[in-house]
Amino acid sequence: MSRPERSQTDLEVLRSSHRGKFVTLGVLLAAAGGVWWFFNRTGPIGNSEDPSHVLVVTQSHIRYKPYLEQWGFVAQEGRQQTMEEEAKEKFPEDAIAGVPAILQLADWAGYAYVAFENPKNVDFAGLEVEGGIPSFEPYHRFAVISAGDYAFPHKLTVNAKPSEVMRGADLDLLSALFAQEPLAGTLREDPKNPPEVMLLRGTLEEGLHRLTAVKDAESTVAKIADQARALLVDKEQADPKPAMLGGIHESLNAIALADGSTLVLARQVHFSSTGYKAELELDRNWEFSYLPAGAGLGAAPGGERTACPSLLGGSLEETGSRPNFRFSPRGDVVLVHSDGVSQVWQLDHGAGKPACNFVALGKIGLPLARGEDPGEPQRSGRVVRGRFDGADSVVYVVKPGEEVPTELARSPSIRFDPAAWVADDWIAAPGYIADSDASGGLYLLSPSHPDHALRLDAMALDASTAIHQIAPAPDGPNGPRLLITASSDRGQRLFRVDAPKPWAELFTDALAADKTPLPASVVDGTEPRVLALDSVVFTVVGLTSEGWVSDMVAAPDGSAATFQIRDIDNGVAEADSRREIGLVALDGQSPLRLLTRNGLEDHTPMFSADSKTVVFRTRFPFEKTHWTLTTARSVPARK
Repeated sequence: MSRPERSQTDLEVLRSSHRGKFVTLGVLLAAAGGVWWFFNRTGPIGNSEDPSHVLVVTQSHIRYKPYLEQWGFVAQEGRQQTMEEEAKEKFPEDAIAGVPAILQLADWAGYAYVAFENPKNVDFAGLEVEGGIPSFEPYHRFAVISAGDYAFPHKLTVNAKPSEVMRGADLDLLSALFAQEPLAGTLREDPKNPPEVMLLRGTLEEGLHRLTAVKDAESTVAKIADQARALLVDKEQADPKPAMLGGIHESLNAIALADGSTLVLARQVHFSSTGYKAELELDRNWEFSYLPAGAGLGAAPGGERTACPSLLGGSLEETGSRPNFRFSPRGDVVLVHSDGVSQVWQLDHGAGKPACNFVALGKIGLPLARGEDPGEPQRSGRVVRGRFDGADSVVYVVKPGEEVPTELARSPSIRFDPAAWVADDWIAAPGYIADSDASGGLYLLSPSHPDHALRLDAMALDASTAIHQIAPAPDGPNGPRLLITASSDRGQRLFRVDAPKPWAELFTDALAADKTPLPASVVDGTEPRVLALDSVVFTVVGLTSEGWVSDMVAAPDGSAATFQIRDIDNGVAEADSRREIGLVALDGQSPLRLLTRNGLEDHTPMFSADSKTVVFRTRFPFEKTHWTLTTARSVPARK
């Protein structure tokens, strides 16, 4: 009776393909005296083992046989229990089990090596191995043991630590295999290699190419990293040169905190390469750490960073869209917007307090439209936001835990740009009248006076036509002081604007002076009441005369302002970008000084709490990739 046709498992193939060998073995045993020789042999059984034949004992669902066959090996694979049962069936008189039984099976079948997946889960006790059984590291995915002709004594090898550039279970298997002789001999370019090694080298050519590709990829990535480092360090022409706050293989965001430390938000960068081109992948986990006050200048990249567990437990996993990190002007509040929810954290600092000591103020559950800015937090924990809902431009304030925001202004005719806190109870927003040729202006809003706005015309800033950004500065001799960027045909310049008295008093004066009848739109609440400020009583000082200024911030001690500036001669030949970090004295008595001079994009500067250091971010490209990453750097504010 013929047997029904069925598919064969790997071990069934192994069993049938070596049936003749087992018969031959039986004949030899009988001729040599039978059972005693079988139980007391000290050499290999069956045919001579071939070093290109590998048996894989798996614990995962990954199939390694196709990889091995592609690389030139002859391979079979299976679970340990299945292989032990096969050995017991083949050698019923042998009272052995576990790893020795599998090695006996490999010996019988002509496999020179047995690869055990996840060796830390395998019991190698009692196995005589040259040098003893090693301690397995977490990255040891494979242990390979020699069998048969190569087992006197057994040699055990493990995979090398995986490459940061190319990694995978298949490479771990190759690494562990090619640590065994004579496979290791095929890796050596030695003209004295014996013919059998040269023949083996030809058989396993594809596997050798796979291993060689790892070294080529590592070399490519190393060159790319060196080129990136050269852009950030060697080609930087500023004096002094900025110091890096991290390494090349991470993406960084840095925030100067009010306690003098620097918060560092980092994601690791994982490279892969084919040997010429490279790709990279950003880790989805953000790690939070900090540099102590005064650290970072001239320090080894990231060498002084300390974990900051008080902020979200020290890390944040990116599960959807990229999280948004916003901070207050002085770095005493951080807003983290992730997965549709904003969380607000306040820095608890002062005498005796540890660095980077954050306290959760709560969540803001109000939904944001796609692409909508989560807003700027203030030291009280309140957040100012703006939005355009298709008909009206709205500025509102919300606190953690609030379900209903406080609207400061809603207008179908005024278009408000992103607002900023300029005092405890006052907010400034650039704005312009839609469908009008009138110049833009500065609008001052307060939660204490909703539906009202103070307006300073952009023309007051040396005949500017539009106001773009506003930032607070330490108070002047008579009242609050602002930094404002405004544009005209001479570019987007930076101005210092001094008010003659506090905003609350200016509001009271402007409200009393406004005798004009209220428009119907104000009466019915569709427009805010706008009160014009007398520009004559304001002091306006131009701090820059060229270039395009943005991202400005004032030093806490009121000595200077730092900012991003572009479209200015930075002294770098053939620069693709002219976005540098600039600095001017706040009194307007010193010329512009560039803190960076390179062909990269430097942006978002902040002063340290002691006003001595400027921390900023730099976008830089990686050669042979389509990626541009961001790192953090710092530079002294004073020479």
